[in-house]
Amino acid sequence: MNKEKLLEVEKLNIKFLTSIGDVNVSENINFHLKRGEIFCIVGESGCGKSVVALSLTRLLPENAMINGSIKFEGVDIANLEDKEFAKIRGRKIATIFEQPMSCINPVMRIGNQIAETYRANFKCSKKEAKEQALKKLKEVKLPINRYNSYPHELSGGMQQRVMIAIALACNPQLLIADEPTTSLDVTVQYQILELLQEIKEKYNMAILMITHDMAVVHDMADTIGVMYAGNMMEIAARDAFFQQPLHPYAQELLNVVKDPCNYTIPGTVPNLMESFLGCPFEPRCNKSTEICKTKKPEDIVMGKRIVRCLNVVPN
Repeated sequence: MNKEKLLEVEKLNIKFLTSIGDVNVSENINFHLKRGEIFCIVGESGCGKSVVALSLTRLLPENAMINGSIKFEGVDIANLEDKEFAKIRGRKIATIFEQPMSCINPVMRIGNQIAETYRANFKCSKKEAKEQALKKLKEVKLPINRYNSYPHELSGGMQQRVMIAIALACNPQLLIADEPTTSLDVTVQYQILELLQEIKEKYNMAILMITHDMAVVHDMADTIGVMYAGNMMEIAARDAFFQQPLHPYAQELLNVVKDPCNYTIPGTVPNLMESFLGCPFEPRCNKSTEICKTKKPEDIVMGKRIVRCLNVVPN
């Protein structure tokens, strides 16, 4: 294993078993994160971005079936017993979500929530846990006199900072940020993104960010993964992606960004309960050929870029 690689996901398949049929939400997903890297997964709503992220910390519902390899620090955590995995979730891999008030305890003081997270993962005194909580409040740029505040006494941006402080309580090596700024106004959004950048640099921490906001991707990402209908269609470095996306779907996404008022991608996102003989994007693709209807594309490695398309010619 390359020592720089913190997380390696290989052939990750996820489906939900329901009373009306199986829902395939990821198909042979492959990607990796290096320490200190920000990897952004983008795509339209319902493409499977959040499900892939939640699978890394076993936060999916019981009807989810997961197959594949998820290596963290060289260990396949997908096969760990729950007791062993509990030592990783929260301590080494932490998550922040879109709506902080749905995750923060509304009747518990915020300082105690940060301290409780630390004590749940490390044997320590209440005094030591409080000291750690105060330190994290400073790191996320909240006044320490907010230690005894309740969540409802804080603004949306401050609540998000509290969630970040809780996630950082144990100094994790990987932070999963699932739409962390969607519910915030533009000014506060910029502040939160700037905070995540500072924390990433301070701890050489990897960040897996889920978003549909291409402006956020442009400002934050080192590497970009484009998902569609459970498939990772393209993975590329940020500059290469914005200068010349190779997959037709990635090209369409950028066309929307360039002219959001007048341009839309034709067609609709497919139902994930449907099975695809060929490429799931074929019905909406302006570059499709007959083979696209019947043959599933596989990952094509093109230097540091990976593309899942039958009509992209390898270098």
